[in-house]
Amino acid sequence: MSLITLGALTAGGLLLCSEYEKKQLKVRRYEISHQKIPESFDGVRLVMLADLHARSFGEKNNRLYEEIRALAPDYILTAGDMILKTQPFDTEETARFLGKLAGLCPVYCGNGNHELKLRQIKAGRRTAYDWYTDSLRKKGVRVLSDETAVLERAGGRIDVTGLDLGLAYYGKGFHVPMRPDYLVRKLGEPAEGRFHILLGHYPNYFPEYAAWGADLILAGHMHGGTVRLPSLGGLMSPNYEFFPAYDRGLYRQGRSAMVVS
Repeated sequence: MSLITLGALTAGGLLLCSEYEKKQLKVRRYEISHQKIPESFDGVRLVMLADLHARSFGEKNNRLYEEIRALAPDYILTAGDMILKTQPFDTEETARFLGKLAGLCPVYCGNGNHELKLRQIKAGRRTAYDWYTDSLRKKGVRVLSDETAVLERAGGRIDVTGLDLGLAYYGKGFHVPMRPDYLVRKLGEPAEGRFHILLGHYPNYFPEYAAWGADLILAGHMHGGTVRLPSLGGLMSPNYEFFPAYDRGLYRQGRSAMVVS
């Protein structure tokens, strides 16, 4: 067997694995403890979603909806790429699904690179991003675009911020250093003494997110490493980075934690 044939078979096998993994639905549970979390938030359940990419699990996403409903969430947070940039005017099903989730509990959406690329697509005087996010808001979903929402329970407060990471930072095959003042210029300083959740789609900037003051980062983008190898983990990120440092799961740095979908 020639090396070319072997390479083609390997690539084909990895592609099949990737397609198979895209169709799998699993719930991962993590427990986050931190001295800044108010007592009134003890036991609160957050459901995090990322990188749905307009995929449907069951008709009209009923299977995914029932999985989430069974978890009895207090809040639902999305960390970006819930839609596809290649389907800029086919986002209503995703908006409808998120609106249905808003009937269970408050839903807060951050943006990923796919949402941000919708801003480059015009529809008359508006962009595809405007149409999509307006639809979300009409359905009771809060969109956090470089914005912070305050969650309150029995006098206790925690902050949730959605970061619109500039598309220049999603470099293909190389890492773009983040300017030291970038997050402060975009988001301001986090409230002192208050537990802060950052919806930061791209996990490779975990050190910068932590240094800014995020106590919990919810991220996605890596798709688990696109293809996962036994014992080795994710093979390659969507940015063509082999064996990415943050591919899925829970990571810690100092007092900050990050969960990658």
